[in-house]
Amino acid sequence: MHLRILGCSGGYPTADSPSSGYLIEDGDTRIWLDAGNGTFSVLQRYADYTRIDALVLSHLHPDHCLDIYPLNVALRYGPVKARIAVYAPPRTQEILDRLMTGDPDDKLGATFDFHEVDAGQTVEVGGVRLSFLRTDHPGHTLAVRADSASGSLTYSADNGPGVDLAPFACGTDLFLCEATYQSALQGAPVHLTAQQAAEAAVRAGARQLILTHLWPPFDSQVSLEEARAAAGDIPVRLARPGERFET
Repeated sequence: MHLRILGCSGGYPTADSPSSGYLIEDGDTRIWLDAGNGTFSVLQRYADYTRIDALVLSHLHPDHCLDIYPLNVALRYGPVKARIAVYAPPRTQEILDRLMTGDPDDKLGATFDFHEVDAGQTVEVGGVRLSFLRTDHPGHTLAVRADSASGSLTYSADNGPGVDLAPFACGTDLFLCEATYQSALQGAPVHLTAQQAAEAAVRAGARQLILTHLWPPFDSQVSLEEARAAAGDIPVRLARPGERFET
């Protein structure tokens, strides 16, 4: 299993990175995980968007879902027509349709097969089993774990300190965890610090930790140093657009 970073900027895209978005590749299976603003353009460098097996949305904050709209235009009106399965929290289709035009036929259901998922459920996409956990974050937000014969990957989505991700991520090969804050720079308790992300990785027994959803004004090297100081022997790296990690 491979993970390609499409974007990793927390909250809003920067000149160097789109918002949150990732491509999971396992054999012939391609899963687009979160579609933050700017990620569709990067996706097209690495995959044929008409052959994506599924789009998984962790929640409906714009920096995690907004690029479903340009994907809709490309699939519905482009030269190659395709329908893609979307796995997302309850009421996703209803909520996202509100930003479409007043035309009753102009709905996302014309392009996508929506499947509501929630904590405790599992679904199979190709050879990948996806499972979900409700996180500590405003809105209905789901952490996502992907398991296959070739490895495992756990994505924190957005999460505050009120939910311990370690049991869900137990034994994961690759832990992709948000690290919005730093120890000296913390906001509302709806996100994790880099140190908290590392501590969760240690409790989970993760083999690798990748820090993502970094708040743009902060120095990412400080986040990296704080995580490494708390991670023990676990390798820690920063997510960067275009990078590819192997489980």
